[in-house]
Amino acid sequence: MTDLAHLPRGLLSLEQWDALELDPTRRWELSEGALTMSPRPDVWHQRISKRLTRLLDDHLPDGLEAVPEIEVITKASFPPSVRDPDIVVVSERVFGRRSARVSAADVVLAVEIVSPGSRGTDHVMKLHEYAKAGIANYWIIDPDAPMDERFLAYRLDSGSYQLVAALEADRIRVKEPMVLEFSLDLLIGR
Repeated sequence: MTDLAHLPRGLLSLEQWDALELDPTRRWELSEGALTMSPRPDVWHQRISKRLTRLLDDHLPDGLEAVPEIEVITKASFPPSVRDPDIVVVSERVFGRRSARVSAADVVLAVEIVSPGSRGTDHVMKLHEYAKAGIANYWIIDPDAPMDERFLAYRLDSGSYQLVAALEADRIRVKEPMVLEFSLDLLIGR
C-alpha cells in the first residue's frame, strides 16, 4: 500500500493513478490530477445506495444496469479526473471490456448521496464536472437537506445541467433515463 508520504509530487497522470496502491478503507478520486480522499460512506449512506440501486435495476430498460461505486473517467487528458459516484447507470456493453473503470461517455446517470463533508463537491464541483463530461443525467440525494432539496434531478441541456422538477411533497417522479415514481421515504426512511 502506498504511504501518503511517498505519493508522487505534483499532478498525477492516469498511469501514475493506476500504479498507486491506496488504502481501501478510504475513498479516493482524482480531480484534475490531484489526489483526493474521503472516508468510506457510513452504514445509512450505504443503505440508501443499496435501496436505490435495487430500485433502478427493477425499472431500467433492457441494456442498462445500475452499478454502485465504479470509477468514471470524466477527463482523460492531462490533468485527468477520475470520480467514484455512489451509483452509475451504464450500458451493458461496458461489462464486456472488463476494465477497472468506465468512460463518462458510457454513463447515462450518475448519482451522488451527500455525506458530511461532500456537500460542496457533490452540489458544485461534480455538477459542473459531470455536465462537462457529457453525463446526461445527474441525481443528488441529500438526506440532511431541507425537504424540497433532498432529491435533485438534473438533465444535460446544451452542455449544462438544468434542474428537473422531480420531487413533489414526498414523491419522486422522473422520466429520464427511465420512467420511475417512488416515495422519498423508500430511500431515506429510517
